[in-house]
Amino acid sequence: MRIITVFFLSLCIVLSPIITVIHAETFKYGPHNTITIEALQKEIDFNLLVPTKIPKEWVLEIKDGPRKNGKHEYCNLNFLDKNDQYLMMSLNQKKAIFKELDSYQNIGDNTEIVQIGSIEGHYEAWVGTRNGNIPGGFLRWIQKGTYVEMVSSRLSKEEMVNIAKSIK
Repeated sequence: MRIITVFFLSLCIVLSPIITVIHAETFKYGPHNTITIEALQKEIDFNLLVPTKIPKEWVLEIKDGPRKNGKHEYCNLNFLDKNDQYLMMSLNQKKAIFKELDSYQNIGDNTEIVQIGSIEGHYEAWVGTRNGNIPGGFLRWIQKGTYVEMVSSRLSKEEMVNIAKSIK
């Protein structure tokens, strides 16, 4: 019995890095995909971050960027509506080369600091839409060495922040 317990614990330790990616299989992939989340992680040199709380009916379409030194420089996780017609949200990711978000962008009058758990993010509403004509905008932050830019014209700022908080 003790041998079985030790074997099971050893197996859990060996598989623990894999388990963090397995949840991505629950995504409904779009018909245009040429790569999965699991395969993409092997093709990039940064941590691929994936939301854990999105509507189940959304369709995932992955776009990988050009290669440099054999690895993709960036990737886009595009989430479309259940009919695969409307872009609900895009998560653009690349290796963070600076430690500070401010180094990536100019902070303008339209930028608001938001908390994504313990991480500081910058939210920027669409220009000229402070009064709510078009929801969403850009939400940018650095997490686990990855620069993330979430873009949406269908989700509210609050919905974008909530999804960002679920990204692992």
